Amino acid sequence: MFMGHAKWSEELSVNVPTIDADHKKLFILLNDLFAACFAGVGNEVVHETLQALTDYSQYHFSREESLLQELGCPDIEKQIHEHRYFIGQLGDIARQGTATNGEEVVLFLKDWLLHHILEVDKLAFASRK
Repeated sequence: MFMGHAKWSEELSVNVPTIDADHKKLFILLNDLFAACFAGVGNEVVHETLQALTDYSQYHFSREESLLQELGCPDIEKQIHEHRYFIGQLGDIARQGTATNGEEVVLFLKDWLLHHILEVDKLAFASRK
């Protein structure tokens, strides 16, 4: 498939069905962005796809932060900081566009998402009360 294709696997599960479903949706949106960047559909479609990823990321991060706060996650501030960073990166990408570096952008987003789920979310949800 695409070099930048992000694929969900059970290794990414945090064992919270709603959060896992959100993460799966983020992968779908990320793959949609990659496809849009290389389908020759024009900057408007790429921008709309990036906006959909941004909007869903904000929705997901809000849900995740609320749940982690309810669970008494000791590293909630790290979560919030990482989430804000990702949203900031999406904003920067939207301002700069992806026309000349679409693959690099999508690979960065994929790597960030994989790292965040595997290294931050899994730890946070494993430490829940």
